[in-house]
Amino acid sequence: MTVQYDDLGSLDDWLLKQGIEQAERGISVEDELIPATVEHLGQAYVYLYATAIFDGEVANGGLPLFFENSSGALALCVRDALQEMELREYAIIMTQLIDAFGSEYPRNQWVRVEKIDSDTSLQEMLDRGDHAIDVWSREFILARDNYARKNQLLK
Repeated sequence: MTVQYDDLGSLDDWLLKQGIEQAERGISVEDELIPATVEHLGQAYVYLYATAIFDGEVANGGLPLFFENSSGALALCVRDALQEMELREYAIIMTQLIDAFGSEYPRNQWVRVEKIDSDTSLQEMLDRGDHAIDVWSREFILARDNYARKNQLLK
C-alpha cells in the first residue's frame, strides 16, 4: 500500500532524505539515478523525486547549476516528469537542452561541464531556459501538487 503524506512538503522531505541516504552510502546519482527506496514505489514517486531534486538545484543556483552538478544526470527523467505533470513549456525547454548535448545525453557530470564550457550556443540556451523556468512559480508548485494528488500520494 502507498503511504499518503499530509502535503507536498512532507513528501518532498521524505524524497530528499532518500537521496541524502543514497549519497551517504557512497552511491552517485550517475550510477543510480533514483534511490531504490523511491524507485520501487512506482513512477509517480520517481517523477516527484526527480522534480524535487530539480527544484532544489534550480532554486539554489539556476538551471545551469542543475546541468553542471551531478544531479544533471536526472535531466531525461525530469523532462518526462515535466511532460507528465503538464508543464509542457518546461518540458520543451528541457528537451531542447538535452538534445543540445548530442545524440546520447551524458550522465557523466564532467562530460556535461566540458560541453557547457566549450559551447556558447548551449550556454545561451541555458541562460534563456533559466529565465523561462521558474520553480518558485504557482504553476510549477501546483503542477507537482496536483500530480501527487492525482496519484493519491497526498491526503
